[in-house]
Amino acid sequence: MRYLLGSLFLLSCTRRDLIVIKGSDTVLPLSQAFAESFLSKNADVLISVTGGGSGVGIAALMNGDTDIAMSSRPLKLSERLKLSERGKVLIEDTVAWDVLAICVHPSNPIQKLTRAQLADIYTGKVKNWRELGGADLPILPYSRESSSGTFEFFREHILKGQDFASDVRFIPATGMMVQSISQTPGAIGYIGIAYVTPAVKVLAIAQDGDTVYRYPARSRVELQNYPIARPLYYYYDSARAGRVRKYLQFVHSGEGRAVVQKVGYVP
Repeated sequence: MRYLLGSLFLLSCTRRDLIVIKGSDTVLPLSQAFAESFLSKNADVLISVTGGGSGVGIAALMNGDTDIAMSSRPLKLSERLKLSERGKVLIEDTVAWDVLAICVHPSNPIQKLTRAQLADIYTGKVKNWRELGGADLPILPYSRESSSGTFEFFREHILKGQDFASDVRFIPATGMMVQSISQTPGAIGYIGIAYVTPAVKVLAIAQDGDTVYRYPARSRVELQNYPIARPLYYYYDSARAGRVRKYLQFVHSGEGRAVVQKVGYVP
């Protein structure tokens, strides 16, 4: 019989190898699903999966506290240099594609936004939904914290490097973001597609100069047209490749790709 304690998957009482996976909250539900499916057929392994943000996983990788760092952004040059200084030969592995869903409270009549309008909200240029054709209601923008790879991706691809406005509220976890948006009529936020629930309303988004508004992609074909898509990564030290090889073979197998689709990301 198998037990689940938090995000630590335990199988039997015999001695087993432990694989530790830490990092991105966006990649977290995918890794948990990978682990559960993998462990159902591999009783000789334990897998511990915890979130906290891409930065947390990368820091753990630097310190030797994890076998795999989950990340929703590429490593920064400074991080690569630090890992190299510590003698780590890094391997980057793309395990899925994610799209960011722009979400508002279900009562909000707004149906769509352009990339530029979204940037104006988060840089403080637009402060009321009335300015965008909605109700006379203050906009309450929510963002992930700076340790999140999703934060980095959003700032680079939506804000084009601009600073967030002073009234943006920073949320430490994606689940808390969903809860905050669902309870706040004027709220807007961004989340990985796997976290979307009926408690929030997803908006269609158009890229600059595009007259077609698109909802989050669900296939590789749709990825080419949705303006906020990104790869999701595993990073690990080549010295530990042997420890994680069998698990990664599963991740990239047909069964692993089916897990990606079931969770809601794009294989």
